[in-house]
Amino acid sequence: MRLVCRFCLVCCMLFAGAHRLPAPIIEQEKPTPTAEQSAKQKPKPKAESKSEAAPISKTNGTPFNVPQSQMRASATSQHTGYEATKAMDGNSNSIWHTPFSFFGPAVSLPQSIIVNLGGAYNISSVHYLPRQDSGAGSQNGNITSYRLYTSTDGSNFTLIKTGNWTDDQTEKTATFTPTKASYIRLEAVGAHGGHASAAELNVSGTR
Repeated sequence: MRLVCRFCLVCCMLFAGAHRLPAPIIEQEKPTPTAEQSAKQKPKPKAESKSEAAPISKTNGTPFNVPQSQMRASATSQHTGYEATKAMDGNSNSIWHTPFSFFGPAVSLPQSIIVNLGGAYNISSVHYLPRQDSGAGSQNGNITSYRLYTSTDGSNFTLIKTGNWTDDQTEKTATFTPTKASYIRLEAVGAHGGHASAAELNVSGTR
């Protein structure tokens, strides 16, 4: 009887101990990361900055005339009614002329006409139109020998061209190396009858 009781006691203890044992730990599988999640984010390469296009140069060598409307003229001498401005008015029938009298020239050569261009330009030629009228004395003042000067300030002039022109009514041109200038001065060294005159003056340059 005692043996049976002890056996029952042992069984009870073993049964109770089995219930006290902790349940086995089951490791949960970690979710496998996707390729997108596992891949490291690579920094995007910076887009190469495009260099700014060089500005298009406005200087293309195209000849042009400085507008007469913005130019102003003066002279070392002028006859009343024949002022220097008459060589800048676009009218070939009006002229600049040095002082004269019934007996001839009232002043001696050289005499000059000075033109304010109204701005700084890269000039390369000056065009001189002699008087275009006809009749007695119509050649008086035709410039046959000249000196041409340029200036940037209207006070200091530099000689850039000398030459001779035929004594007739055709337009004359003095061409020279392109020069930056704001003023030009045409000096009549020799002229028909000892006078100096001009129907029109134009100045050309390059853009």
